[in-house]
Amino acid sequence: MRVGYRLRQFWRRLGVRDAAGAQEVARRVLPPAAYALFCTLDVGDQLHAWDVWQFLHHRGRPSPDLAQAALLHDVGKAGAGLTLAHRTLVVLLRKVYPAALEQLARDEPGSWRYPFYVQLRHAELGAMACARAGCSAITVALVRHHEHKAPEVWGDVPWREDLLALQEADEAC
Repeated sequence: MRVGYRLRQFWRRLGVRDAAGAQEVARRVLPPAAYALFCTLDVGDQLHAWDVWQFLHHRGRPSPDLAQAALLHDVGKAGAGLTLAHRTLVVLLRKVYPAALEQLARDEPGSWRYPFYVQLRHAELGAMACARAGCSAITVALVRHHEHKAPEVWGDVPWREDLLALQEADEAC
């Protein structure tokens, strides 16, 4: 990801706004169990999800699956204790020493290493949470693959265009 994009994210997180608008949109767009999942996100991630939803909405009417995936794509990060320091370190390590990031990450809840694990695996963790919340198979697939940047691997899946749109929106926001 671009450095400028990450710097904008950093500054936006420092000036976190009220998430009431994000929560209202999520309440309208998501089924009740998925809305409860959305509410587990920290305010910064709720606002990011809302920004992604708005980006897609302004580009045209997203399908219900895409709208839900926009709001839930980072739900795998919820409750992991990811701080701004973790997020910044992840970005830096991905750029300069990706192997170190893998070595830091451990699936040990409560450990100081767990937030790194969650950051690296949040797409899969989020997809599993969305499936448990009763989201559609397409919403689950969009959440699961929102960070995969290899369209040739997806083949002719019916949600390919939605995934590309979600990735564009996520990178823009």
